[in-house]
Amino acid sequence: MIQNNIIGATGITGSGTSTVSAILAELGGFIIYADKLSHEVILKGQPAYEKILSAFGEDILFTNGEINRKALGTKVFGNSEKLAALESIIHPEVIAKTHELLAQAQGFPFAVIDAPLLIESGMYKMCKSVWLVTATDKNRLARIMSRDGIDTETATRRLKSRAGDDVLRPYADVIIENNSDIASLREQIYAGIERNLNTI
Repeated sequence: MIQNNIIGATGITGSGTSTVSAILAELGGFIIYADKLSHEVILKGQPAYEKILSAFGEDILFTNGEINRKALGTKVFGNSEKLAALESIIHPEVIAKTHELLAQAQGFPFAVIDAPLLIESGMYKMCKSVWLVTATDKNRLARIMSRDGIDTETATRRLKSRAGDDVLRPYADVIIENNSDIASLREQIYAGIERNLNTI
């Protein structure tokens, strides 16, 4: 049953995708966090490690040999060519790990792939239903600033560094508006489950 019941949850930073995924977990979903996997596949000894060093050099390493994600991010931020090169290394490894985890999800009514780059990586093709979590820029900025302890200018840059809702919306089967309270969010999630998966 799980093979036919995969939700892809996505949204630009500050939209609240992780909150939606947490509620879906309460409803019995098997949650896969692609961001977590992207951190794991670049660890020393993992599949993407040597490829990243080959592409970006050893000056991105901590003294213990692990990749300094901040240093790596500095190299690719604002450079679409380098960012694309990095993503071409990481995405296939994250997708492979996702397939491995989905194989462990038998017995769950549905699975959720929580992925900020669900569309860009092509992972949406693995999903029965794509959910776009959206919010106003004002709410997103407030969440980013609170979550990451950064100022408005930095938060705005981060918000604008990715494709916006207009690019993601055509792929969405369900749109979750996260601008109100948790009760409103839950109502939309329950409706999305009933309409798209009919498992609960």
